[in-house]
Amino acid sequence: MDSITHTVLGMLEGELIAGKKIGKKAMLFGAIANNLPDIDVATSFFVSVDKSLLQHRGFTHSILFAVLISITAAYLFHKKYPTLKFSACLMLWGFGLFSHLFLDSLTAYGTGWFEPCSHTRITFNTLFVADPFYTLPLIVSAIALLIKRPFKSGRTTWALVGLIPSFFYLSYTFYNKIVINKIAEKNFTKQKIKAKQYITTPTPLNNFLWFIIGQTDSGYYVGYYSVFDKTDTIPFSFIAGNYEMGNEFINDPAYNRLVRFSQGYYSLTKDSINNTSLHDLRFGLTDLFGKKKDFVFNYDLKKNGAQMVIQRGRMKAINSESFKKLIQRIKGI
Repeated sequence: MDSITHTVLGMLEGELIAGKKIGKKAMLFGAIANNLPDIDVATSFFVSVDKSLLQHRGFTHSILFAVLISITAAYLFHKKYPTLKFSACLMLWGFGLFSHLFLDSLTAYGTGWFEPCSHTRITFNTLFVADPFYTLPLIVSAIALLIKRPFKSGRTTWALVGLIPSFFYLSYTFYNKIVINKIAEKNFTKQKIKAKQYITTPTPLNNFLWFIIGQTDSGYYVGYYSVFDKTDTIPFSFIAGNYEMGNEFINDPAYNRLVRFSQGYYSLTKDSINNTSLHDLRFGLTDLFGKKKDFVFNYDLKKNGAQMVIQRGRMKAINSESFKKLIQRIKGI
């Protein structure tokens, strides 16, 4: 999730757990705890693109890291604020760290819960990385608590005003996921698409329009479905995998890291001068509903002697025209 969401969620958690004992400082430390796993972004400046992709949401987003830091931070925090029970200190840091891990696992990027024992990435694909419908109630409550004087009655109520609607919205996203999965499976069968595996993931900034990717032996069938669509038919288009284009890189660790990061949902293309690009399909297209297959996440692969060089086309922005199309498509067809 985005840093704003982690921050305001941590502020409300801190208020509920320790606000009555240490005042508004609880909101500050709650926000710090909820953002702490993202210290791994600092490493991206010192490593290659392929390594930075896997280091982010790696060990610092693991259960082991959360347990070790929660206990250590709680011990130090209890020494500084002895009026706060050790159990409350542990809850303050533990809730912040573990809620960060949980929220990040809801997005498409993937989160390394079991690092360093396993490189498996956990992803439930129920929430877009920034969703105002989830975050806005948290922001409103956090602002109200910043304005309201500490140790006054009503602060707990304000914290719950933000947390309860956001909790129900999260529950709604899981419900949506179940419904969309059933519709996707029905369409694969009806349209005779032999999908070996598939994913459904929300489109930018909402949970009403979903992006569906069905993987076959030769490529991917992709389509969109809105909860407001009048029928349950998904119009699919095909994207070739072109996996054979990666043969020249097959023994290169950097290339294999990119493939691992994509969790198997990638395609390859060549440009007019025969340069190869790898595209991570999970994050969709910049022109959401156009014919041009311009991917949000793409990486240009080039040989430099015997070594591969990755030129980052990390993330392209969705333009205003595509955003207008997104709003229209959410309304349903």
